[in-house]
Amino acid sequence: MLEIGISTNNECGNSFYEICCNIKKAGFTNIMLAFNGDEENKILEAKKMGFKIAYVHLNYKYASDLWTIGENNKICVEDAIRQIKLCSKYNIPIAVFHGTSGNASILSMPPTKHALDCMNKILKVAEECNVKIALENLDMPNFEHFTFLLDNINSQWLGLCYDAGHHYLYKPEFDILGKYGDRILAIHLHDNLMDYKFLYDYSRDLHLLPFDGKIDFEKVCKQLASTNYNNVIMLELHKSVTPLIKNYKNMNVDTYLTLAKERAIKLSNMVEKYRNNKS
Repeated sequence: MLEIGISTNNECGNSFYEICCNIKKAGFTNIMLAFNGDEENKILEAKKMGFKIAYVHLNYKYASDLWTIGENNKICVEDAIRQIKLCSKYNIPIAVFHGTSGNASILSMPPTKHALDCMNKILKVAEECNVKIALENLDMPNFEHFTFLLDNINSQWLGLCYDAGHHYLYKPEFDILGKYGDRILAIHLHDNLMDYKFLYDYSRDLHLLPFDGKIDFEKVCKQLASTNYNNVIMLELHKSVTPLIKNYKNMNVDTYLTLAKERAIKLSNMVEKYRNNKS
């Protein structure tokens, strides 16, 4: 059975330390550490508490500037390289990468060879550092940029971070795992109402506990079972994101994380079931 894990960016505490304490109390041993400031101290704190860092989520503050030319583009590339080197320093093997950052200006920046050159520069450092980059599928307006990078860069150092919530909210008609499943490195599992309607409507990206929304996780797990993914069943949840369907904000943190662990185990068992049936 695949091990289970949870992202640290989940609002289950008032500080990174408190979040980690609550995650540990719930019985999680694997985490995806979200880089959003003070990264090195967070790595050290997590390791001190005994967590295994399955992968990190790189800070995507400058991500959309991958597609620009000029000083901001230079900052984007340099910041990605800085974070990758930090992963290497602490033997973290996989870094989740946003090819864009949800900025509306991306619509006026079509995919170009310049962006490929920038990404290849990042991947050269990733190879030197022995850190693989997992490109995450994001919202519908930026999906063209996601596929452009994967379709035009054939490197063992660039693979897929499969986000099931984003897939079934924004692009359910596109068979992401069918096309890129052989390159899968990381996953984000969470639920939503599958009710995306217009550009940049991020209020619909709920990051609910799996099985609290409308995504068919039997289908998700069956598809995952058909890939060679052998890493952690990783939940990427937001406890306080929305009251639209499940108002977790007022739920006790221990109760919420206990539910999260139960759902993650259920997902892991489902993947195992389909793998066993296949064999």
